[in-house]
Amino acid sequence: MPRRILALAALAVLSLTACAAPAPSSTPTAAPAAASATPSPTPTTPSAPVPAELVVRSVGVQLYDSAGTEIGAFAWADETATALVVLELAFGPAPVPSIRAGDGTHYADYEAYEFLGGFTYFTAINLEKPRAEYFLPATVQVDTGEPINGVSIRTGDGLRVGGTLAQVLALSPPLNYPHALGTAYLVDPADPALVTDLENSTDMVAAVVDGDGTIMRISAPYPSRSLI
Repeated sequence: MPRRILALAALAVLSLTACAAPAPSSTPTAAPAAASATPSPTPTTPSAPVPAELVVRSVGVQLYDSAGTEIGAFAWADETATALVVLELAFGPAPVPSIRAGDGTHYADYEAYEFLGGFTYFTAINLEKPRAEYFLPATVQVDTGEPINGVSIRTGDGLRVGGTLAQVLALSPPLNYPHALGTAYLVDPADPALVTDLENSTDMVAAVVDGDGTIMRISAPYPSRSLI
């Protein structure tokens, strides 16, 4: 065969080899790993506070839970609905009130909410002026030293019904007055500067002690002196 023909044939074979497509890889490409699903934490509902202690002060009432956190409060001039929210949280549903008639001149008529167990809330009604301007818009009376609905009751100074005269005298009560149950010793003045004022009065807490030296009742607010 002539050398020219052999050279052309060899060139054709090299050209075909160079133009051929590369063979596909026999190893498949791995798919990316799926991200592991982490479940979202289930939201928890905060537990309701557990009322544990009701504190009676000269300026009003405070309710605390078992951790010592205040969970409710009302002042004497607050509306009745505000006070009942706190008292119902402490003692349960409010009873149907009874009416305590006033004297037609100095003392207003009152609604009395007598919670079972020995706690009464009195609230003035039919007032001819704003509650904050009335000298006795509301009062409370405690006649038990036992918890009501699991809620204990004390004064801001730690006095409880069933306590002793010695505990009262340890507070050096500045005033005391005769009472149907014995003697009302007044403590915790809202304004100490007015305790001995002969023309003005300040709200206080009364611990009523009987002849045997036992606290029979706690009342608040109790005027330091009568303005009538």
